[in-house]
Amino acid sequence: MISRSLKKLTRRNKASYKKVENNIEVTALVPANTTVNDDMEYIADITDQFSATMDPILRMYSAAMSATTARLEIIKDEFKYRKLRVPIHHIDTRLKSASSILGKLQKKSLALTLTAACNNIFDIAGIRVICPYIKDVYLIRDRLMAQDDIYIMEIKDYIAQPKKNGYRSLHMTIRVPVYFMNKKQMVPVELQLRTLSMDLWASLEHDLLYKSLYDDNEKKLDIRDIDIEKELKECSELIYTAEAKMEKLNACLEDMQ
Repeated sequence: MISRSLKKLTRRNKASYKKVENNIEVTALVPANTTVNDDMEYIADITDQFSATMDPILRMYSAAMSATTARLEIIKDEFKYRKLRVPIHHIDTRLKSASSILGKLQKKSLALTLTAACNNIFDIAGIRVICPYIKDVYLIRDRLMAQDDIYIMEIKDYIAQPKKNGYRSLHMTIRVPVYFMNKKQMVPVELQLRTLSMDLWASLEHDLLYKSLYDDNEKKLDIRDIDIEKELKECSELIYTAEAKMEKLNACLEDMQ
């Protein structure tokens, strides 16, 4: 009996031992023909080096974004102080990640270097300014252009000339001064100025296109019989017609005051 029990225990131990020895190979987790260095010290070193190089760059753009946002907040506060209707509804900010910057360099077929990124990608720091009405968009544009320490790189007016799909917005690429201990750097920031209606359309348009391209259930949406661009443009015209009526009503009310 004891001998039989020992044999059973030995067989179980051998089976257990085989399971323990079946370790996961790191190379099995990556595509074939890919060289993998799984040395933790090496990985830590390159991570630290990458952070040491990227952090100051991203901090510079973050500082430029904050400085520009502060200027916009000052405009808001001035209107509040004067008890006037505020031309800015809200402000959103976005700083591109290192992977997004790399992807854009590849898309533009540029050198995969920080120098190429800083000199060719001007939307690393992005600000979206949402205004109640179209006239507010141009008011903010003019207030920014009047600041003599801001350099205007480019303005694209998609309100006066909407895109084919109905997209409307005013894009400004500016350079703002960022002061360091030993120098001043003019850092590019991209601004998108749009109304609430324009932001509504752009958000819904992104949602529609995102769902049609990336469906979680892996079901191909059949959009071949739908002229997406035409439908989106018709939706934009409906939204902007209502917006124009609301802006006209607002102008009448302001004239009565």
